[in-house]
Amino acid sequence: MPLYTWRAYSEEGKRTKGTLEATSFHDAKEKIRTLNLILIELKEQKEHVQARAMKGGELVVFTSQLSQLVAAKIPVYEALLALEEQARREPYHNVIMALSERIKTGASLSKALNDFPDSFSPLYRALIASGEAVGNLELALSRLSSLLGYQHKISKQFGSMLTYPLFLLCLLVVAISVVVGFVIPSIEGLFEGQELPFFTNVVFTMSHILRASWLWILLFLGLAAFFGIRAWKKPEVKMRVQKFSLQLPVIRRYVTYSALARFARTLATLLDGGLPLPNALAFAKEALGNARLEEILESVSAKVIEGKTIAESLADYKEIPSLFSRMVKIGEEAGKLSPMLTQVATLYEEDSERLLNRTVALAQPILLIIMGIIIGTVILSILLPLSNFGAALQM
Repeated sequence: MPLYTWRAYSEEGKRTKGTLEATSFHDAKEKIRTLNLILIELKEQKEHVQARAMKGGELVVFTSQLSQLVAAKIPVYEALLALEEQARREPYHNVIMALSERIKTGASLSKALNDFPDSFSPLYRALIASGEAVGNLELALSRLSSLLGYQHKISKQFGSMLTYPLFLLCLLVVAISVVVGFVIPSIEGLFEGQELPFFTNVVFTMSHILRASWLWILLFLGLAAFFGIRAWKKPEVKMRVQKFSLQLPVIRRYVTYSALARFARTLATLLDGGLPLPNALAFAKEALGNARLEEILESVSAKVIEGKTIAESLADYKEIPSLFSRMVKIGEEAGKLSPMLTQVATLYEEDSERLLNRTVALAQPILLIIMGIIIGTVILSILLPLSNFGAALQM
């Protein structure tokens, strides 16, 4: 729908302005009239960008700014209007605008957020609802801002760590393509009519096969990626793959440590935000990102409702490290579960980061060695017939 900007006077004579979506100019005027405002100016905003949900860093910035404005005792509606005006050219502008309109009609922030599940996760909405229930929305927004900011920072660190290995992998693919497509074909003519060593024949034959079937190889890889992505969207396939990942030595450790770190930090934030333990467990399990671990936490939640402690319930599963269960037990017995969960999260975050750093550091020389082997193989395949040719001349 078209976006309209307006300026008007309220019944008290206060000048105000805003934006709204309407099917037509007349519809926009009717909407403003229902707000008991005296219209001064109404015009269609021509530069209306494609609308989409709020994601990643955008959500972090929005939550942080809203938290600061609410902490400054600015009403939620006024704070959203300020953020809406600032994001007028952003593709997620319609989300903020709709939120402000919902608030203006009397809805609470948590109810308004429910209309945008693509932008605000169940955890986000639950923490806001909890903050409103206890009358401390400022604290809920502050905790959300810290949690989202930390998650976004970890995600960016993970991406930056993988940048160089991925660059080396791409370089390896380019090197293979150049060697197979250009280097070997240009060399083959030099040895035409000669009897070539077995090793050289193998290299040249592999080059012929790859050049003759490169289109089929690309087609196969494309189809494999297409069907792989479709299969990944099926819960049963995703469950099997993620269960298998928990059986691989290095991958198991990294997946488990990083997932439990996210779970512990999220659960601590929800408990500090005032959510009851069963509800907090239900929302925190979504931070795990592994279907098998989520299945375990569902069972843990059911056992907690039946009266068991979290530590006792976690100890029943071999996928959960014993250290994690012991530290949770200490926190429960001391009545300081939330601070202990924060410490556990920090410990496992550091361990998973060290493990990832070591793995990435090991992958770099391995890729370089593979690249060296490929180039060395080509050079050796050239030198062998040349050395034979030289020996024949001397004879």
